[in-house]
Amino acid sequence: MKFIYNKAFILACLVLIISSFTTSCKKDKKIETVEPTVNLAIDSIVATKTNVVVWEKIKITAYTKGENLNYLWQADHGSMVGKDSSTVTYWGCYSCAGTNTVKCTVSNEYGSVMDTIKITVK
Repeated sequence: MKFIYNKAFILACLVLIISSFTTSCKKDKKIETVEPTVNLAIDSIVATKTNVVVWEKIKITAYTKGENLNYLWQADHGSMVGKDSSTVTYWGCYSCAGTNTVKCTVSNEYGSVMDTIKITVK
């Protein structure tokens, strides 16, 4: 019986050692935040309106520089469609009343840059 416990203990130790080697060698590519350049920049973020009423839909566009750009839009309140493109459609519900921040992060092989715009929902 003691032999089976020792064998199980050794096997468990080997599994832990092997799994620590495989996870420690794995390197996830982290995109660094960089200063804007001709290779990657957000020139401006423009909304069709910055003061809207509840449920009113607006377009927000990021004007950018660079090639092979990836877009990611986020908002502290409100909803959006098209979060992976240069233009999103934004609207806010009753619980979004007030000043909301919409953030656009643009990235490519050079890193990532970010800018925000404020939208007031009444």
